[in-house]
Amino acid sequence: MFFAIPAAACRLARHLPLRARMVGANRLARDRKRITHMTMPKAPLLALAALVALAGCTTTPTAEVTRFHLGVPIPSDSIRVVPSVEAAAPGTAVPLEFRTYADIVSRDLAAHGLRPTTTAPTAYLAILSIQQTTRAGIPGPPPFQIGIGGGSFGRNVGIGGGVNVPVGAPRNNDVRVNVLQLRIRRESDNSAVWEGRAIQEVPAREQASNLSAAVPALSRALLADFPGESGRTVIVKLR
Repeated sequence: MFFAIPAAACRLARHLPLRARMVGANRLARDRKRITHMTMPKAPLLALAALVALAGCTTTPTAEVTRFHLGVPIPSDSIRVVPSVEAAAPGTAVPLEFRTYADIVSRDLAAHGLRPTTTAPTAYLAILSIQQTTRAGIPGPPPFQIGIGGGSFGRNVGIGGGVNVPVGAPRNNDVRVNVLQLRIRRESDNSAVWEGRAIQEVPAREQASNLSAAVPALSRALLADFPGESGRTVIVKLR
């Protein structure tokens, strides 16, 4: 940006002492620099920096995993994955959706030395329960409790037989709570061997909240380093 200086002012300036002319020139240079190099307000710059930082952030999905066992080795043997209703009443018809999820858990159990089968009797029964509920709000750590031989849930989220899912389309701010619970018992005497539960909270609008995506991830998290550390709740990154 340039300024037009009247000719009369220029002639007057030639008659000023050198010191006065230097002071005037320096002041004019400062004013010109101030105008031509205006800075943006700090607040918009900080806001822009925050947006850029957020755009570069990614959230890693996690699950809260708790496991309980008796602290003794679990011998490799045959195991059958069943819903809790079949464990209570053998011969009960098993839904096709549950069979799909049971196959996923069976593969993860096989990776840890157990021998899944669908033929009774077996050395172990793996009683599988899957629950999905929907609530309003943002994801947060659920205050669930678990103990070998039984447990209880907060937030009125119960574990039932087979697969339970909410009815109706989710709202924009809804959160889905996905829970996978597995209880391993000896089929011969129904004694407890191992219990575990994996819990995930995901915004309902995300693909990861669907059971088709959640169950494989929760199963891997729950059975990672099987049997795992007893009595401790850990946060596991889902993959």
